[in-house]
Amino acid sequence: MGRKTLASALVSAILSICHSQVIITKFEDQSGTVSGNLLHNGGDEPDPDIYLTTPQIIRRHGYRSESHVVQTTDGYLLTIHRIPQSKNGTQGKQPVFLQHGLLSSSADFVISDNKSLAFILSDLGYDVWLGNSRGNTYSRAHAWLPTNTDEFWNFTFHEMGVRDLPTALAYVSNVTGLMGDIIYIGHSMGTTMFYSMASTLPEFTHKHVKVMAGLAPVAYMTYITSPIRYFAPFVNDIQWIAKHLGLREFLPHGLIMDVLVYNCRQFKFEKEICEQVIFLVCGFDKLQLDKKMLPDILAHAPAGSSTKTVIHYAQEIRHNGDFMQFDYGEKGNLAQYGKSTPPLYNLSSINVPAYFMYGENDWLADEKDVLRLAKDVQINIGTYKVPFKYFNHVDFLWGRDAATLVYKPLIDIIQRFR
Repeated sequence: MGRKTLASALVSAILSICHSQVIITKFEDQSGTVSGNLLHNGGDEPDPDIYLTTPQIIRRHGYRSESHVVQTTDGYLLTIHRIPQSKNGTQGKQPVFLQHGLLSSSADFVISDNKSLAFILSDLGYDVWLGNSRGNTYSRAHAWLPTNTDEFWNFTFHEMGVRDLPTALAYVSNVTGLMGDIIYIGHSMGTTMFYSMASTLPEFTHKHVKVMAGLAPVAYMTYITSPIRYFAPFVNDIQWIAKHLGLREFLPHGLIMDVLVYNCRQFKFEKEICEQVIFLVCGFDKLQLDKKMLPDILAHAPAGSSTKTVIHYAQEIRHNGDFMQFDYGEKGNLAQYGKSTPPLYNLSSINVPAYFMYGENDWLADEKDVLRLAKDVQINIGTYKVPFKYFNHVDFLWGRDAATLVYKPLIDIIQRFR
């Protein structure tokens, strides 16, 4: 692969970073590795987390790990990872559910070593559950649909919100026996999914969730400043092209990403491209980005999602940032919704306490959009602007000071609901 071709691939890949319930099986995770042969080839010894799955990372850091597979009402098989007890063996009590963002996975919350949010919460005595949305690396399965069909990839964050989350949360309530006691923490699309569920299924949400905290919350997108906004006017053309080329899945993880991880670790030029494209999409913040983490990040993200989900966000941007359901066009909307335009989500229906944490330099979740969102929910228990001028969208996960700037005040809030 030539350097120019590789650089182009890096740009495309990193764009992704910035942005009746049935139990099938539950099992204790066993050891094993993923990828790795291609990645390990000279240079400084890399972080071993590059080669590991989420459960393996959890165990490597001294915690017990479980994997639970549940089936949604429309047949998707979702893997939920769990850290049931702290490193010292203390059984977690109150369940905390962590939900990743677009094109990500449960790995988001465990690849920052002892500064990882999942480990911090486990050490505080919480029963930590890590969701994986349909179509990603860990939830790429279905009870009857092959994964290479249009039908399998026909979903957006709406289905993740009104089908995936209810299945997962009801399961957690059932396993723990603590209905109505779940603390929900979402990042980016993990918040979009929650707002979709909570506005559409308010009674269910109130029944299972005690409090919700949003990190870089995304609902309204009126003031998005990321350059990706320039693609929004062409969303219909992009949708047409994707459909006719059969591009159902957006940025799955695979061999190309393994190559990118290797080159991002080995070569200064590619490492700079990795860094700059993340900044271009999410906001510039050299002080919070630990360059040594770039291979870890790219080893686990992008984790794949549907092209339709990306198009859904682009539609919102084109429609003045409104938080709305998918736009199928006038005829399609009439068939789907009984009206010519897609319905807006009724955020005033959200009836659980909600907390909002945002960064001043977040180019995807703008402060004005977040504050508007906070005003529209029923029970706003507070907003928090990270006290660091350049804090961006991914710093909530991997910023050098995320543990002190974000997780400490976050924990202060959720401790009120123990």
